[in-house]
Formats: sequence, structure tokens, C-alpha cells
Amino acid sequence: MGRRVSVRRVLERRPDGQLHLGDVVGDLVTLDDLTALVETRNGPVEVPLPLVSIARLVPPSAAEELALDDVVARGWRAAETAELGGWLLRASDGFTGRANSVLPLRPPGLPLDDALAAARAWYAERGLPLRLQVATESRRLLDAGLAERGWPGSDDVHVMTARLDVLQSGPGSVGPTVEVAAQPDEAWLRRYRDGTGASPAARALLVRHDHVAFVTVRDDHGNAAAIGRGTIDDEWLGVTAVEVDPQRRRTGLAGTVMRALWAWGAAGGARRSHLEVSAANLPAVRLYEQLDYRTHHDYRYRTDPSTDSS
Repeated sequence: MGRRVSVRRVLERRPDGQLHLGDVVGDLVTLDDLTALVETRNGPVEVPLPLVSIARLVPPSAAEELALDDVVARGWRAAETAELGGWLLRASDGFTGRANSVLPLRPPGLPLDDALAAARAWYAERGLPLRLQVATESRRLLDAGLAERGWPGSDDVHVMTARLDVLQSGPGSVGPTVEVAAQPDEAWLRRYRDGTGASPAARALLVRHDHVAFVTVRDDHGNAAAIGRGTIDDEWLGVTAVEVDPQRRRTGLAGTVMRALWAWGAAGGARRSHLEVSAANLPAVRLYEQLDYRTHHDYRYRTDPSTDSS
């Protein structure tokens, strides 16, 4: 539910007995025993199930992957950016890989080695290693080229997506009261990454957005038992910084934070949601899948070994 599908169904039976078939492509919004409702670019289409010949999931195109990567980048805005042809260079005092790496949305307009040299110089001026965030499918040739040059890769990261109307139609539960604020307070910052959020670079990045919300669930002592951050760009709710007190995990608090973010996003005009999670973080991946998020595509970081001092 909520995923992009292609449905081939019977439109009519011709006088010679042959069937005239047609395809509907879009998001599967509802499904019951009789009808599937598919939202297409031209509006919703009801498809009677007895007329369906075949249906399948449709993977995103390379253009769709890169368009979503652009949206994700706008939800996590670096302190400094520059353009190298179609490459977006980002730097934020080294805080997080996403805000301190090259996002290759389009070709750089230079031979690869020349582009890497120019990017290397830009990051060297800021005391940072050269790192590229590479979509594993839509940028597979670039990924292979970096691998051939001896650039090690990180664990893959899932970009997971869902439709907000599907998320909000699912079962909910009565949970603790949550606070939604335009700025993170000290309790929120202490919870984020074991207090890393209180650093100047982290605090500045977290609030560097014109449509951002910070969700807090407090314990009996006023501490942040669970937190989350949401942003809205192009009708996408970006979910980041979802963390729960280790002693309170598996108690439903992450779901409480997510539902608060969904409600805030929907009220702000968002129609879909994205989040990013390491493929190696299996508990988090399972949680988001249980909440009806699905992997849209993956990316990994490739780091220039000549500049990596870690």
C-alpha cells in the first residue's frame, strides 16, 4: 500500500474476442476485495480486480532517485555549499557525512579525475576529507569508477519512503503527550547523539531550515525520553534524528514520535515522507518497515583515501 505499481487490466472485449488491455501506473492508495484505487499523474483511477491481468511493483527511475536525493539534501542543509557542474559540494565543520560530502546529482562537466581534483581542493581548504555520497543504482558507473581508484565504501544507507495518507490510516495507539516545537530545547539536544547535538555545528545544522519541527516525549523528570525532527520540502516530510532513551526502547516511543511528525507534516502540506537509515541498523529498518516505510533506493559514501585521516 502506498507504493508505485503498474496494473494491466482489461478495457474491453473486441467483437473478434480479443481483449483490449491498458496499463495504469501510480501509487496504490486503497485495496479491497473488489477494487484497487491507483493515484496516477492525471488523478485517481479505480480498477476492478476481476479485470486485472497482471500487477507489479515499479522501481524508481534514476531521475526519481536523484530528485529525491535533492529533496533529502534540502532537509539537512549544510553550512557551506558550492556547485561543480552538476555536483553539489557541502561542508558543515565535519558534522555528519550527508552535510560534508559531494552529492553528484548530474555530471560535473569535467573528466572525472579533474572533477575530483577540484572537489579535493575545495574540501582541503576546509580541513575536510573528500567524500562522495553515491546512489548505488542511478550512479553505479561513478560508484564503480571510485571503487577502481581504491576509494573504500561505507555501509549502504536506505532511503525509505511512504505516503502520509497510508501511514496515517494505519492503526495507532494512545501514547504519552508529545511536544512539537520550532526549536530544540536543551533536553532535546542532550538526547540527540548522546549530547552531540549541543555542539555549535550540530545545533546550527538542525535549525537551518525554514519549515522544521522538533518533537519531544518527556519522562517524569522532564528529560527527553524520545525525540525526532521533521522538515518539509516539496510536499515531502523528511524525518531525521529519531532517538529513544536506551532504557525506554521497545516501548512504543519511537512510534509516538513518528505519528507526531506525520501529523505535523500533513498539516504543513506534506503528502509523502522520507527517512534515511543505515542498512546495517536492522532494528531500525524493521521498525520503519513495520510503520509501512519501504526502501526507495540506497546510497553509500566513497572516501578519497588520500584525504581520509580517520
